[in-house]
Amino acid sequence: MSTTEFRRNRRLGDARERILTEAQALLSERGLADLSLSELGRRLDTSAGHLSYYFGNKDGLLLELLRWCEGAEAEKRAEILATDIPSLDKLEQMCAVYLPRHTGDPRWLVWAELWPRAGREPALKAAQAEYDGAWADDVSSLLEALDFEDVPHLTRGLLALLDGLSIALLIGEEGISPEHVWAQVRRYLQITD
Repeated sequence: MSTTEFRRNRRLGDARERILTEAQALLSERGLADLSLSELGRRLDTSAGHLSYYFGNKDGLLLELLRWCEGAEAEKRAEILATDIPSLDKLEQMCAVYLPRHTGDPRWLVWAELWPRAGREPALKAAQAEYDGAWADDVSSLLEALDFEDVPHLTRGLLALLDGLSIALLIGEEGISPEHVWAQVRRYLQITD
């Protein structure tokens, strides 16, 4: 983090949580195309210029939303990994954390908006790689504990499966539930018991 970014984040302080909460709500309501710093500023009773100082633009805001959401998820993953339960149960809990909680889950809307932009914006691409890598590391550690072979390949496929089924959950596709996803994970991993 550069000195300027650190100074901006320090100045933002407690207001950051409020701004990101409101930005997430606005993203859920309107999508990124209709999310403007001006509208966010109106909702927060501040100027778009003030928000631009901290976030730069919508991509900067999207990046901060991603960091905010994934920070909470990283804590949940660490708690799961630290528990004294069988690795398969940990994997099931990790999958539950990975998936959208409900149709239109704001955390997953951030990801859905980020993916197409990551190809054009290096900072978003780097963040996506960082967070995907963290998930892959945690899932790989569980697959290794379960004595699977070719763990890197298996991890990549499992995360791709979860991504696809997460989109189905996010948009409310009929017949898809977290239980269905877990059954698909077990089938993919060829777990029969």
